[in-house]
Formats: sequence, C-alpha cells, structure tokens
Amino acid sequence: MNRRQFVRAVGGMSLAVVTCGAGAQSASYPTKPVRIIVSSVAGALLDASARLYADRMSRYLKQSVVVENMPGASSMLGARYVARSAADGYTLLAFANTVVTMPHLVKGAGYDFDKDFVAVGEMARSPGLLVVGGTSPFKALGNLVSAAKSKPGEVTFGSAGQGSTSHMPVELFMKSADIHLTHIPYKGVAPVVPDVISGRVSCMMGTATSLYGSIQAGTLRALAISSESRSRKFPNVPTFKELGYPEGTYSIFVGLAAPAGVPKAVLARLADAMEVARSDQALQARLAALDQEVSEVRTPEKFQAFLLAEEKRTVQLIKEANIQPE
Repeated sequence: MNRRQFVRAVGGMSLAVVTCGAGAQSASYPTKPVRIIVSSVAGALLDASARLYADRMSRYLKQSVVVENMPGASSMLGARYVARSAADGYTLLAFANTVVTMPHLVKGAGYDFDKDFVAVGEMARSPGLLVVGGTSPFKALGNLVSAAKSKPGEVTFGSAGQGSTSHMPVELFMKSADIHLTHIPYKGVAPVVPDVISGRVSCMMGTATSLYGSIQAGTLRALAISSESRSRKFPNVPTFKELGYPEGTYSIFVGLAAPAGVPKAVLARLADAMEVARSDQALQARLAALDQEVSEVRTPEKFQAFLLAEEKRTVQLIKEANIQPE
C-alpha cells in the first residue's frame, strides 16, 4: 500500500467512525432528560398541552421530559433560545400560531421558523371565543357588527398584543364583516378580561381556558366561536361561519418543534412519542376539557407544510389589514 492509498483508507475509516457514532447516538436517544421550552406562562393553554404531552412522551422515551416556561417578548424569547440550542433533540420548543406570525410583525424577531426550526408535531387545536361584557348592549354578533358599521372605530377590542392569537382572528372577522374595530393591545390576556367585563373595552377574543369561568359566571357573554362547527363545551354559541362570516374561522394550534438540523432518527423517535401520546384516550379527554382536540395533522411533514401555509396566510392578512411591524 502506497502513501496515497493509506491516506484514503484512513480517511474512509474516520468518516465511517463519525457516521457510525452519529447513528449510535441517534439509536440510543435519549440518554438524558429532554427539555420542552414553553413560550408562555404556566397555566396557559400552551403550557397545559405541553405538560400533558411531556408526561406521556416521557413514558414512551423512558426518559424525563421536563417543561420549562420561558415567556416574554410576545413568545419570541423562547423561540430565540431554542433556535440557538444544539440540534440534538434535547431542547424542543412548545409554541402556538405566533411562532410564524411574530417575525412578520416585529423588526429583528431573532429567528426565521422555516430556516431555524423543524416541526416535530402538532399537539392540539382549539377555537377562540369572541366575548363581550355581561352587561354589554351587544346581545348578538349582529348587534356588534351594526354598531361598528354605524360608528366606525368606536367599537373596540382588546388583545394580548399585536400578532397574538387574540388579535389575528379578530382581524379575519373584521375582514369578513367589512368593519373596523379599534385595536387596544395589552401585555397578555389576563388584564383584558376585567376591562371587557366593565365595558371599558367592547370585546375580546380568547380561549375557553382563559374565559370559561367568566362566561359561566355571566360576567362575559360569548357572541361567536371560531371553530368549523359548534363546540360541545359551548353548544349555544354560534360559529362565525354559520353567522355569515366564514373568514372568522380560526384554529389556535399548539405544537412542538426542534432546532433545524436535528438527526432524522431523533426526529422520528420524537414524532413516534407524540403519536403515542396523542393516541392516549385519557390525554384526549384532558384536551377536550380544555376545548382542544387532536387534528389529522399527525406527522412532522404534514405539520411543517401546515405551518408554512399558515405563515403565508398570515403575511397576506398583515398586508390586507395594513398592520405595521413594530
């Protein structure tokens, strides 16, 4: 064997060792706890879903799956952190619609979902409820629309902030109804609720998790729900679609993603763990109690395609509504 042949042989052996090592690491994954970074506060819809999945996934993976809350910067803080984490499958991001919305509404968001992440899977979807105060003169959605048309800009809506899941669905409804409501952004959903109850703000969009108690108590009144069909939890609340505003149909989805570049074998194992979790009837029942359901988007490929389509839809809405980046 001459020198050139020797170098080639050694080089080939080195490549084989590296490849074999990477494969072995993927095959033995996980060898330590997996972290799920939740870009919301504890107790929120996203947090509740992530904890349900973490519990079931840990059983399948035979390793702890730990949930860590990292709210802030309109959910971008957690996204930035995970985008910069090692692509080894040990740090995942739990997110909602805002993950593909915020980069188009905030200058210097710090990440690009399509470039920095790969979808692992969708956890669940839920609708939003458009509510007014219990003493509001708007007894039905038609009353609100009539008031908005007769006095443009006087009817207001509060949200958790620009680009949030309590903001964008209202933009879709306004587009469908051809009306203008004045947007009043807050820092989170919690401070909006008392202002809607008191009448300082006309209405708001929120999840069943955040509004159920107030609706049951009568301090809030639900005028419409953004699901395709009526909710079993709110059977008397009509959908935007049946009221003649089909563009008001909107799902608040929650899912998991990993940093781009994660090994395919690791991604597949995480996807398998999610599928086992979402097939668990006890988990489905817990989700239903939160007015959430498992959709047919059940693979990383389908979820990635869905997210990119959702991003495209959001960009179009931002242009049509003339929403300016902050």
